[in-house]
Amino acid sequence: MAVKWTPEQRKVIELRNRNILVSAAAGSGKTAVLVERIIQMLTDPERPVDVDRLLVVTFTRAAAGEMRERVLAAIEKRLEAEPENEHLQRQQTLIYNAQITTIDSFCSDVLRSYFHLIGLDPDCRVADEGEQKLLRGDVMEEMLEAHFQENSRAFAAFVEAYAPGRDDRRLGEYIERLYEFSMSHPWPEQWLDSCLAPYEAESVKEMLKSSWAKEMFAGIKKILGDFMEIIREAKRICMEPEGPWMYAEALESDAAFCEKLLNCKTYSEMSEQFRNRSGWARLSAKKDASVSQEKKARVKELRDQGKKLADDLEKQYFYGRPEELYEDMKGSRQAVETLVSLAKEFGQRYREAKEKKNIMDFHDMEHLALKILVEQKNGETLPTQAAKELSGRYDEIMIDEYQDSNQVQELILTSVSKAWQGENNRFMVGDVKQSIYRFRMARPELFMEKYNTYSQEDGPRQRIDLHKNFRSRTQVLDSANGLFRKIMTEKLGGVVYDEAAALYPGASYPETDGMESEVLLLDLDADRTAAEESMETDRELEARMVGERILELVGKTEVLDKETGKLRKAKFGDCVILLRTVAGWAEPFLKILGNMGIPAYTGTRTGYFSSVEIQTVIALLKIIDNPRQDIALAAVLASPIGGFSSKELAIIRSGHREGDLFGACAGFLRDCPDTAETGKIQKRLSAFFTMLDGFRQESKSLPMHELLWKILDETGYGDYAAAMPGGSRRAANIRLLEEKAAAYEATSYRGLYNFVRYLENLKKAEVDYGEAAGFGEEEDMVKIMSIHKSKGLEFPIVFVSGLQKSFNRQDIRSRLVLHPDLGLGCDFTDPKLRVRTPLLIKKVLQKKVDEDNLAEELRVLYVALTRPKEKLILTAAVSKLEKRMAAWRQTAALGREELPYTALAGAGSFLDWLMPALMSGPDGKALWSAYAAAVGEQEEPSRKEKVSDALSGNFRFYFETPGGLVMEETKAQLDLTAAAGRLWTEEASGETIRFQNLFSARYPYEENRKIPGKMTVSQLKRASLADEEEPALRLYEEPQETEPAGDFVPLIPPFMQTEQVRTGAARGILYHQLLKELDFTKTRTLAQIESQRERLWQRGFLTQEESRSIRLEHILHFAASPLGQRMRRAYEAGCLYREQQFVLGVEAREIKKEWDDGSQVLVQGIIDAYFREGDGLVLVDYKTDYTADKSGGELLKKYGVQLQYYKKALERLTHLPVTEMVIYSFWLEKTLWV
Repeated sequence: MAVKWTPEQRKVIELRNRNILVSAAAGSGKTAVLVERIIQMLTDPERPVDVDRLLVVTFTRAAAGEMRERVLAAIEKRLEAEPENEHLQRQQTLIYNAQITTIDSFCSDVLRSYFHLIGLDPDCRVADEGEQKLLRGDVMEEMLEAHFQENSRAFAAFVEAYAPGRDDRRLGEYIERLYEFSMSHPWPEQWLDSCLAPYEAESVKEMLKSSWAKEMFAGIKKILGDFMEIIREAKRICMEPEGPWMYAEALESDAAFCEKLLNCKTYSEMSEQFRNRSGWARLSAKKDASVSQEKKARVKELRDQGKKLADDLEKQYFYGRPEELYEDMKGSRQAVETLVSLAKEFGQRYREAKEKKNIMDFHDMEHLALKILVEQKNGETLPTQAAKELSGRYDEIMIDEYQDSNQVQELILTSVSKAWQGENNRFMVGDVKQSIYRFRMARPELFMEKYNTYSQEDGPRQRIDLHKNFRSRTQVLDSANGLFRKIMTEKLGGVVYDEAAALYPGASYPETDGMESEVLLLDLDADRTAAEESMETDRELEARMVGERILELVGKTEVLDKETGKLRKAKFGDCVILLRTVAGWAEPFLKILGNMGIPAYTGTRTGYFSSVEIQTVIALLKIIDNPRQDIALAAVLASPIGGFSSKELAIIRSGHREGDLFGACAGFLRDCPDTAETGKIQKRLSAFFTMLDGFRQESKSLPMHELLWKILDETGYGDYAAAMPGGSRRAANIRLLEEKAAAYEATSYRGLYNFVRYLENLKKAEVDYGEAAGFGEEEDMVKIMSIHKSKGLEFPIVFVSGLQKSFNRQDIRSRLVLHPDLGLGCDFTDPKLRVRTPLLIKKVLQKKVDEDNLAEELRVLYVALTRPKEKLILTAAVSKLEKRMAAWRQTAALGREELPYTALAGAGSFLDWLMPALMSGPDGKALWSAYAAAVGEQEEPSRKEKVSDALSGNFRFYFETPGGLVMEETKAQLDLTAAAGRLWTEEASGETIRFQNLFSARYPYEENRKIPGKMTVSQLKRASLADEEEPALRLYEEPQETEPAGDFVPLIPPFMQTEQVRTGAARGILYHQLLKELDFTKTRTLAQIESQRERLWQRGFLTQEESRSIRLEHILHFAASPLGQRMRRAYEAGCLYREQQFVLGVEAREIKKEWDDGSQVLVQGIIDAYFREGDGLVLVDYKTDYTADKSGGELLKKYGVQLQYYKKALERLTHLPVTEMVIYSFWLEKTLWV
């Protein structure tokens, strides 16, 4: 059956040869229309085009993939009707190379094709976000260190202005934030320069001509407009019968003052009016018994509201004379200049660092593509020859989700259109009301500029509006329309929710009861005792309220089955709970719904790093790298890996309360009280740190993902996590960590230290991978997700919850406030008084950024309220509900058509918009009365008896109390207990016995599991010495008169045997690090070696404290030895190789005779050094072990097997013979030949 398109859809599909902007409302079928337009272009009888002649750009890979699939499906459907159509057959082939892509992929294609034009290495790769964060941090640290050492006057002034207290870490954050912000502009350095312009004004007059001052003046006029409306409303009430007529005089005085302000042409005039006013007129004290006390109080409320607006305005913008404010701006110039200069310098250093590593980031991808496609000449932006060449390949440029474009993307896609030829071939589709990615620098203003300038009449630049919604029931649409007519206004966000923006029903649904939209409000103060007794948080109580409503709907309410087209009973899977953010919200909802027996899941994009299994593994990685981290060490000791109870940790700590936890553990192992209890703890603690030391040794040679696998295998923590509640998700989380470890190995960084930094940077930057869902998508479960994730989706029943959550205003509270059009605002720091005050420009930017953010929140709310197909339910848990209801009612009284600008801009949450909007409708009074009646019913708090039948628009209201929820919970628990009792009395069924047998079965090849798939050379060495029960090595420790003898094994692991910074094996790691980086041409003096050691800690390879544990005289002696001189000559000739990793396949029976099943074991290790001499290789191994055998025989015996494997691996790797194998002992200061 052919699709019946609306006239507007038909226009979108058929119009050609023009620039078209399609404003597609939620649920209007824009993707279907876009696909049909493509198909009709491909099958046009007069001018058919090939699919690869279209450039179709969308903003996610998933959307691009779905679009390609839809186009292919449509082509195949046409081919069924016309199987001989050669053109369609050709499209079926071309679709796989068609440019249906993301903007990033398109830019990547441009770089691959034209890399030679900008001197780009074609092998340059895109770094992942973790690597970018690491590199940025390193570059920033290096740059700031250089400036602190230089300590110029300008830099000192900048530090004074921007470093809060003594915390100079914020400096890097401000610089990087400014740099990052600049990269969303086509010409970053030009934008940075424009930020300086306001601070370079030569006079007050010039300052007040700037764009930020004009924005301020317009904003002030909006507030004054609301002030005047409030006065008019108050005067209207005064003139009513029984109105307080005696207040009219004071109100006239207020109106006259407001009129004077509105008539001011400049900021200076307005400032003078505020300075010269004599104060507010007093309200008349005249008495009149006929005056209504209610109206009198109402007028007083309104006047106080208006006075507050004006007083706040004065405090915000008129707190000083214009001349004084200008001087403050001037005084901040040097600090701002330094900040901008540092942002530019950071950008340059970061570029150079990326070039060295041959990597780029996503900003580079866009900016390099822009460099290829666009050039600036005489102030004009023109397409390059490459852009013109590309534009010849495309008949049309189609941009989906156009409202989320930024300026760089706009320039790129315009450059490859035919605009330079004067032709119109751009097709843009989107909905500005759903632009919710401003935090990614989306500019909805681009959409609005075209929306306001393109004509709806036939022409070269045409706008087509798609109003009809084919998703939702009329009740849902009426609810959304009624709310957004009140709150989505031109004053906040620039969008007027008029007839053109409203949603009109296009879907047909069979009639069914109970589809009215609902508001569920939990009054947290109505029964606070019950709330406290329940031990549930406010969020958990709200979750319980939502859960109860779900249970009432499931199995009773009927929804339309999309497969059969008939009504059926609602299931759990029909319900979705939308939250502004899932972080901190999803968990309590999952917990409570689970307790109520409601299956639920969240495929969240956050929460990964806060999951207990990932926190535990990362903490373990941290202490393998450096055990002197109290929080991480305590976490692992108390985790299932350590298995220590709080009491046991207290016993360990009690004898050593000073210093860090690591020192306390070492002290406990050394001199713990000799009791049965402490003896057990001591043995377990010793085993724990021995295990930790083993992992530290492995970390030197194993890639990160293999180290992780080994840790999880040997500790058993992977299996433990899988056995926890939600085990499949936890196991998937750990697998994801292994994948990230493998991805890390593909970066330019190496080692455990940098991997931990990599993860920490991702966590700090909120680059969260989301908990691995693993299940739930297709199951009958309630879905919990963020509003952002729900965009583009639809669900039968939608709960929009947590509406009381405060808006995030973090970015306007920062010392540095940024705006894409107005630039940079900061504080003025008085060098004499040493006080900071916000500059006027900062206050203006704070207001503008806040306004833009609120406009984004409005659009987020619009997305949420347009997701339901059949039923919308709004929920919130509110403190001080009675007081807030009164405040909302006051706001509602001023919002007959739309809510005042000041009420919209002053909102603290979604609820502050929704409730006044609901109350200001025709049923507002009925709603208020119903609320008053509901809170008056104290005898029975159950919500079933507190249903409000008052409707506001299309909403039904329910008021709940914690006491009512607790009663419902108690009843449910009694039912559950009774059910459990019945289970205990029943005999085990045959099915139960069958499962018992299944789970008790033994794996028949258990012995084969003991053969490892991979071993390190160190493990092989230990295996070869196992019969001798080798004592724990005391690596590089001062000799004592009496050495441990016999089979004594110290309880203290080697790296904990003294309280020095680093000893034993740990010191050996430091020696290896220095030798790996050693410049052999600069080893003739102690000073040269010390300089190299210092450079290592400056570069972050080791701490300054660790570097001091390397004895420089030993390095000098080694370098001067015959072996050291041979290595120096090899170094100069480029024939010295260090830290060579290898993997070697070895027959299992070569390692142990009993492993004779024919399998192979992979042997892995790192060769310290080797160099070529003549036709052979010299293999070198460094050892820092203490040995009492001055001849070195003990070391040769201990490490002979190890070097034989090194020799075998090296000969296979290089195809050259190893002619010498030597061990250099730093303890003996001699070379030993194997």
